[in-house]
Amino acid sequence: MKRFPTLILLFLFLLSLSGAPAAAAILQDEPANTWPNSSLLVEASDLPALLNSPDVVLVDMRAEGFGEGHIPGAVWFGGIPALVNSTHEVEHFLVDADDFQQLMRTIGVSNSSRIIAYDEGNGLGASRLFYALSLYGHENAAIVNGGIAAWKALEMPLENDAEIPAPGSFTVELNEARSCDITFLIGNLERDDLVILDARSPEEFDGTEARSERSGHIPGAVNLEWRNFVMIDEDVPFFRSSDEIAALLAENGITPDKEVVTHCQSNVRGSHAFFTLRLMGYDSVRAYEGSWFEWGNRADTPITGSE
Repeated sequence: MKRFPTLILLFLFLLSLSGAPAAAAILQDEPANTWPNSSLLVEASDLPALLNSPDVVLVDMRAEGFGEGHIPGAVWFGGIPALVNSTHEVEHFLVDADDFQQLMRTIGVSNSSRIIAYDEGNGLGASRLFYALSLYGHENAAIVNGGIAAWKALEMPLENDAEIPAPGSFTVELNEARSCDITFLIGNLERDDLVILDARSPEEFDGTEARSERSGHIPGAVNLEWRNFVMIDEDVPFFRSSDEIAALLAENGITPDKEVVTHCQSNVRGSHAFFTLRLMGYDSVRAYEGSWFEWGNRADTPITGSE
């Protein structure tokens, strides 16, 4: 990782002494480091100091726009599409271990790296990479709260040039406790200590919006759409405070003493829910990678709701 330009650090200092823009003031007032696993969420204003570490790899998880302006020092990954296994029978399924290992090495990641990911701001792209890293054995990762939208709101500089990073030496160590398949779910539907968190929209959940052959939801699942974990402030999407998220989870019976399985249609929104639970200190969390694309396109799966 190249060192963050001293000029930008000076810019931040001068910004703090001058009359800061309204958006920047709001961003600086956002409650930070209040979540149980606060190290997983980085504020945009804290990035310059963090990026001076040679172990940090800043990853731009937008599918496009990198060449039109990105956070200085970032490497472009290709967004969510770069994480798709195009040969898998389940649409948008995550790349396998070997391919993921090579992808990480290509962008300069090693097992000693701290990865900080950002996207447009909603956290979907960054959370998808976070989940992939967690599944493949790398827990030293974080995402930027508000993504590049938060960076821009602070009127921080952007750069257009793309650097080719030195290859990394990342090696996958599969963490099977972070994932589950359809067999696991069918066999554990009756467990009182397991919660299935469906991060899709209410319409998808109740079956009025169909995206697979069959519509509805997994029996016993709890619908808590991923958007509920996010608030919009001055056009910047931030994660809600720890207290707000904790209340949402408690209201839906999603408590830390239970094992939680997250999913959506293709586990992109499910990855966002996975990240949120990890941010909130939940340790026993899995994601169902097949998600509703697999469950809703099979004839032998139990479904609640309209079909």
